[in-house]
Amino acid sequence: MTGWLPHPVSPFSYQGLTIWLGAVATLAIFSFLFRENRAYRFAEHTLLGLGIGFGVATTITDIIIPKWWNPLTEGWGQGHWGMVALALTELLLGLLWYGLYHRRTVWLSRIVMGLSIGAGAGLAFKAEINDKLPQIIASFKSPYVPAAEATAFNNPVSNTVFVVVMLAVLSYFFFSVEQRHPVLRTSSRIGRVFLMLTFGVFFSNAIMTRMSVFIERVWFLLTQWLRMGA
Repeated sequence: MTGWLPHPVSPFSYQGLTIWLGAVATLAIFSFLFRENRAYRFAEHTLLGLGIGFGVATTITDIIIPKWWNPLTEGWGQGHWGMVALALTELLLGLLWYGLYHRRTVWLSRIVMGLSIGAGAGLAFKAEINDKLPQIIASFKSPYVPAAEATAFNNPVSNTVFVVVMLAVLSYFFFSVEQRHPVLRTSSRIGRVFLMLTFGVFFSNAIMTRMSVFIERVWFLLTQWLRMGA
């Protein structure tokens, strides 16, 4: 049993210091399980600060420099005034966002805000069509499948179950008329059961994901920080 006695790794090396920082941050976050405290708030604010810092650095290195500064300087040096005009227009639109910080210039920010919302809505609408249309087309499954074309996911049994579940769930959201007919009322109740089963599966997947993260952190503390079993 002596091999399982904890003896933390030494913090007087780069790797050891990294492990100690990770262990202290993990314990600080876990301390919220007892109550909110200063250690948890410090770790939380540190995580937010690091996230914002990485976000700013990524924005500069991956967006501003390669997608704005480099085209601007190359266009200026090579005489491509179209690229220069485009880059200056992007700069102007970006600066308009800062009109939010003053009452007299807030109307300037609404211009670029409207452009951004319009472009975002157009891209979202296109993405929804490209994403949902194949699903709608795939929902038209025939219960009859020739034996030569049958597969594990395309056979009479699975297709029939799919069509029944789909119609039952759709009937639950059929609000055009009051659900008084016994067939519609029964189908709606069955659809609600299938919805609850689906939501349960989604919830269990979320719990399993969080438990996987928790187990990984506990394993890190036991094996890399306390070196139990080493």
